[in-house]
Amino acid sequence: MGKGQWGSGWLTHIGVCVSYALAFVGIHSITSAPAHWHLYAGLQVISLLMVPYRYWGALLVGEAIPNAYEAWQCLSDFGPTWVAIRMIPEIIFTMPIVWWCRSKLNIFPTKHLVNIKTLLVCILFVSVALSAYSYALISTLHITSGPFRLGSKLAGIYLVGNYGGLLTLVPWALIIRLDYRKGNFQERLKHILSNKLLADALGIALPVIAFMAWFAAKSDLTQATLIEMAMFIPAAWLTVKHGWRAAALAGTMVIVCNGLLQPDLPTTSNVVEITAALCLAVSGLYALGAKVTAWNLRDERERIAAEEIQQMARQHLMLSERRMRRAAERLEFVAGSLHITNGQVLEHMRRILPNIESHSFYKRAVLAHEQVYKLAESLHPSAWRDRGLPAALNETLARALDEAGVAYSCEIGGRGFMFLESGVHSAIYRTACEAIVHVTSNLSCSRVKLTVRAGETNRRRWVVIRVEGYLDANEVANAVYFAESRRDLAAKLGGNLISIDEMRIHAQAFGGELHMRSTLERTMVTALLHSHAEEVRKDKASAPLRLWVN
Repeated sequence: MGKGQWGSGWLTHIGVCVSYALAFVGIHSITSAPAHWHLYAGLQVISLLMVPYRYWGALLVGEAIPNAYEAWQCLSDFGPTWVAIRMIPEIIFTMPIVWWCRSKLNIFPTKHLVNIKTLLVCILFVSVALSAYSYALISTLHITSGPFRLGSKLAGIYLVGNYGGLLTLVPWALIIRLDYRKGNFQERLKHILSNKLLADALGIALPVIAFMAWFAAKSDLTQATLIEMAMFIPAAWLTVKHGWRAAALAGTMVIVCNGLLQPDLPTTSNVVEITAALCLAVSGLYALGAKVTAWNLRDERERIAAEEIQQMARQHLMLSERRMRRAAERLEFVAGSLHITNGQVLEHMRRILPNIESHSFYKRAVLAHEQVYKLAESLHPSAWRDRGLPAALNETLARALDEAGVAYSCEIGGRGFMFLESGVHSAIYRTACEAIVHVTSNLSCSRVKLTVRAGETNRRRWVVIRVEGYLDANEVANAVYFAESRRDLAAKLGGNLISIDEMRIHAQAFGGELHMRSTLERTMVTALLHSHAEEVRKDKASAPLRLWVN
């Protein structure tokens, strides 16, 4: 078994070596283009950041072999000194910097977190190291004229070239490697295509940047410079709106357009200045995008925390409702037992004392039975338990309002009403009861209309409860006549005489709102309640990759 593991380890090292060598050869074959846009620097840093330390030796060998072969082909043109220095793999200079950033500066604080400051520091130091190596290599040729003559302009070309190449590739590798989630490919593709970032990027930002680059290619030097700098504006807009992934998308587009616009061998310092300014601007976009993403995540956490609080409130209300239902069932049982017991006691009293007046005792027994039964009804109506919520809304409320001398009508419609969970049913009944108690507190209220409408929008169920109390000053005398029954209306319906603000808080526990409007003719209370938020956000994805600015 030990030999098998040893052989498997060597096969992995060989695979890493060959893969990196092929990638090295491939990226060198397509970057014989602008000298101020070195994409192979990004390949080196990506590999060192993503590959474990134990495979770094394989990466070194994978670059050394094709690099030595390419250098040897130039022996007759540049001489042995240049070839000897050129055979040194550039990854040797990159390794200490990346190791320092990974182990000492903690570029990855957690599995899905990237420290943007350390990332930019790593990119800058790698750019300086590779630029110094390239400058030292070209200095062995002693060129005194042309675009490659020694000087600050050549050093600037190498520096911005390496920095731009790193900014082009490294962020995308981090997104692909660290933001990858296992799952159904079609679902992930559908999620990506429905992302607002993609719509804004493909519909506005990227076409604008491409058009500006095309216009700059057709303009003179001065206008082209201004237009290239203006490419930063749509990139900044997209970053402010969507965060650091937008910075990666738009920033890459800006750098690519700049690389394609500039000549392969820049002969003026203007090219270096434009490229350096755009690279600094894109670096600032990453820092800004990291902050925007952090703010968005903070808002998302606050929203989730609010939803969790609402869920706890809903669970508490459902638990209270279950307790009241059990208490009502127990009280009904007690009321029945009390009625039977009182009947038996009266029968025994007639046998022992035939001449006793039992009528008054019987009335008291019946009154006690009715009071216990009414208490059970106020806690949880029997019609609700036996025939569902529509029966309670149509029968229990109608009976209580009829005893108070108030006309009542109920209308239930919409779709999906009976598919709402029990917690929303409880909220519907309690909201209707509290609203009825509120509108009937006005003595001129002579008629109440309850309207319940259920529906579904974007796979989220909702229900609207509207209680309308119609006012008629001519009915005040009738209200005075039923004053005692009106005072008992809250107790009969299980109302707590809460205020509109408290009713609004109760509605917000179900992700809804409550409004009240009064006119001379009527008082109207309208409440919107939603089903559980989990029906909309069915799964909470693991923490996404984000840049971190401490």
